[in-house]
Amino acid sequence: MENTGPIAFFVPSLTVGGAERVTVSVANGLSKRGYDVDLVVSYNEGDFRTDVAGSVNVVDLGTQRIPGIGIGASVPALVRYLRRRSPQILFSQMTYANDMHMISQILSGADTTAISTIHNTLGMQEESKEKLVQWLQRRLAGQSDQFVAVSEGVAKSIVEHVGVDREKVSVLHNPIPVDEVQERAGKPVDHPWIESANIDVVLGVGRLERAKNFGSFLRAFEQVHAARPDTRAIIVGRGSKRAELETLAAELGIDAAVSFPGFVDNPYGYMAGSDVLAMSSVHEGLPTVLIEALACGCPVVSTDCPSGPAEILKDGEYGPLVDVDDDEGLAAAIRTTLDEPLPSDVLIERANDFAPAAVIDQYEAFIRSFVSVETTDSVDKRSEPLTPS
Repeated sequence: MENTGPIAFFVPSLTVGGAERVTVSVANGLSKRGYDVDLVVSYNEGDFRTDVAGSVNVVDLGTQRIPGIGIGASVPALVRYLRRRSPQILFSQMTYANDMHMISQILSGADTTAISTIHNTLGMQEESKEKLVQWLQRRLAGQSDQFVAVSEGVAKSIVEHVGVDREKVSVLHNPIPVDEVQERAGKPVDHPWIESANIDVVLGVGRLERAKNFGSFLRAFEQVHAARPDTRAIIVGRGSKRAELETLAAELGIDAAVSFPGFVDNPYGYMAGSDVLAMSSVHEGLPTVLIEALACGCPVVSTDCPSGPAEILKDGEYGPLVDVDDDEGLAAAIRTTLDEPLPSDVLIERANDFAPAAVIDQYEAFIRSFVSVETTDSVDKRSEPLTPS
């Protein structure tokens, strides 16, 4: 008997995060095109709840994280969901959600195409994991019918670390709400350096954590500032490394030329008002900050880290790429970009390649390669808790 169930997405919650934002955007986009879409959450909490379209059916599994188990407590409810709704295809997001998905898929015996979505380069954060945990995760990942990687670099890491054929991995980029980014970029920013016409601003945006490597950013900026005293650096974001970075700025003698405003509601205003955005990361998946900066018409430079920058910038066509931890190379790239920035319309045109409509086209083609689906007129649905059957 042919499976005629919905297209489903599983994410633990709707708290603010990159994977959650992407999931809501794709679910909304497909639903607005007439697909029957379920958004399955372990617990229906988080700021993104209000962003879910009324035409998306939110399925609340009604489970919470339990110490020592985490979202593993969701498995029985997810098994019941798979048996009851029998979705044609289920996309899960993030490693631990992928694990729960695969366990539930096996236990349910559902005739559902299982898709694991990977947002980060595998192998970059596994040193701290016990070997047994790594082995179990790879065995579970191998149960997926197909993988979705957010960039070619992530796809390569899946092949290497999970041991699947490249044909089993599809690259679907994350959608970036270019129109919304540009609208917010036009709003004023309360920062004296952004408002000054006599200052060149070098911007950094991201969590103040090891992976973002803002120490390299500061060392590169110290060289830029020595050659161009009219430059200033702004690092937008919060994290555990803030005090360490403030100390480094003081040691480099640039603390008066560096600002740490912390978390800001509208980083796009900073992007639009800056002269260059520099990304110094050690590793990424598909760094949306680069695409958002392009959408704001802000020139960018980036480390050529795994994965995503080279793909977004087309091997340097839309912004220079330098080696990770090459402080001198990053400084030189910043200076060159300040002297000879690419036209903003060229940058914006590239950002549009990642706009929601283009990405939803990719998802539609991907889904139809696995299942036969009929679109229907979108109708409002209310969130339904999953009760035991």
